[in-house]
Amino acid sequence: MTKKPETLDCVAVKRRAQRQLAKALAGRSPDEQVDTLHRLAAQAPLWKSLAKARTERPARAATERRRRSTG
Repeated sequence: MTKKPETLDCVAVKRRAQRQLAKALAGRSPDEQVDTLHRLAAQAPLWKSLAKARTERPARAATERRRRSTG
């Protein structure tokens, strides 16, 4: 028996995430909203991996940008 591939409804996932975000930000001042977004981003797995990669190789990225700009 073959297994049916799982599907992911990306639009539904995005809408659900946006509803949760709207609830988290509802009734907050703009400054509180920014603080909440920063806190939530810091908890996100993608943000953690990007921050980790940046701290591991910050000089390399700057060197590569200089090489590209000088040709």
